[in-house]
Amino acid sequence: MNNGFPLQTINLSDTRELDSLVEHRRVFTLNHCELNIFETYHSCSDVVLSYNGLVITSMLRGKKVMHLSQKPGFDFLPGETVILPEGISMKVDFPEADEKHPVQCATIALDWNVVTQMLDFLNENYPRKDKVGEWKLNFSQYHFYNNRELANVMNKLINISMEDDLAKDALADLTLKSLLIRVIQTQNMALIEDGLATNNRFAAVVEYIRENLTAKISIEVLCQKACMSKSGFFRTFKEAFGLSPVEFIIRERIGLAKRLLANPTATVTEVCYQVGFNNLHYFSRLFKMLEGVTPTVYRQTVGA
Repeated sequence: MNNGFPLQTINLSDTRELDSLVEHRRVFTLNHCELNIFETYHSCSDVVLSYNGLVITSMLRGKKVMHLSQKPGFDFLPGETVILPEGISMKVDFPEADEKHPVQCATIALDWNVVTQMLDFLNENYPRKDKVGEWKLNFSQYHFYNNRELANVMNKLINISMEDDLAKDALADLTLKSLLIRVIQTQNMALIEDGLATNNRFAAVVEYIRENLTAKISIEVLCQKACMSKSGFFRTFKEAFGLSPVEFIIRERIGLAKRLLANPTATVTEVCYQVGFNNLHYFSRLFKMLEGVTPTVYRQTVGA
């Protein structure tokens, strides 16, 4: 089951106006970026796509199979994002596309000089507090699930690009910096899933949290694991991952709850207490806020 946050839906093109059944393109051009909405209505394979500059693309409907360089192909689904650096081309298959099941994605293309300028601006004016890393994109982590924060800023930029507003270039420029920050933070979260390097100051913190999800987790202990003061720990953790340590713990507990709910013999109440919550109403509210459905509805979905 896909764990990413899907973007808002965008109306499909009028089929009478399509210039192609494969990657029909609607383009919205701004000063420093270009939004492309691609739609495919026909099953096909080995479609070659390439862009200049940085590409940030998110699926809206259907499924693609992406092939990058010599790497194995992977399914690309709603709730997921791919980033590509300048000069990288890809081959795409559309195994399930037809007129009743179109494939649609939103692709934002930025001139690489603009990306460099924005990252330089962030590093100069908002340097990372841990003084170890810098604001930079990680192209080895090019495919990841959207979190709520990334989905929100992507939706905002899409809406700005498509609206008729004289100030939309200024609004887009401000939003692009937010987008780069959210992409970097989402990549850092994806690195947690793959396993942080042992020399990462938060590796021991994440390991301790995951080993103690069913117990009370002391922030003071987490600070000791990171060898940081409480204020410094909260600030640098959120800067790196886009979440506070408390928010991260909640998401990890909800993730564990989802795995436990796949067991039909475990009740929602039992799962609530097993993952470290002591209030069923609070657990259900947090679960719905993060997953969009209640634990009971989620169980029905995974058990279908």
